[in-house]
Amino acid sequence: MKNLYLLIVLLSAFSFMLAGCLNFGKDEETTSPTKAHVSRCQSEMYLNPSMKIIPLGFKIEDSGMDAAIWFKFKTDTSDLHKIFVGKVVDTSKFKNDFTFIHEMDELKWWDAKDKKLVGGQVRLPNVRFMNVGIEKNGEGYIVYIMWHEV
Repeated sequence: MKNLYLLIVLLSAFSFMLAGCLNFGKDEETTSPTKAHVSRCQSEMYLNPSMKIIPLGFKIEDSGMDAAIWFKFKTDTSDLHKIFVGKVVDTSKFKNDFTFIHEMDELKWWDAKDKKLVGGQVRLPNVRFMNVGIEKNGEGYIVYIMWHEV
């Protein structure tokens, strides 16, 4: 009897998943990120909280079990090593000529393709990761981050 009950529960849960009844979050994209978008990126990506951020693009895929965020911003910070919280993100391990593996042609604002950036892959706490590419721009930097959890 217990096995039958367990089977019914599992089949019901599987049916809900297939039918899309389980909703983990929403997917969205914008070239005008809100304060909430920027705040989430600051938290998840360990961005220096005292750094000025001018957001240029934000995309989140959050409708599945795992989330992924693409975030592009400009900062007038003159020191690359002050972009992130140093205890978590070690920018001394970043390499020159970093390129993003996955192209995002559907994102017009994500123009990192074919750019030689300073950056690398970063392992974060709680089974999260991010790819970071940084481009020098006048007095500051343009930063591309693709963050994801597994």
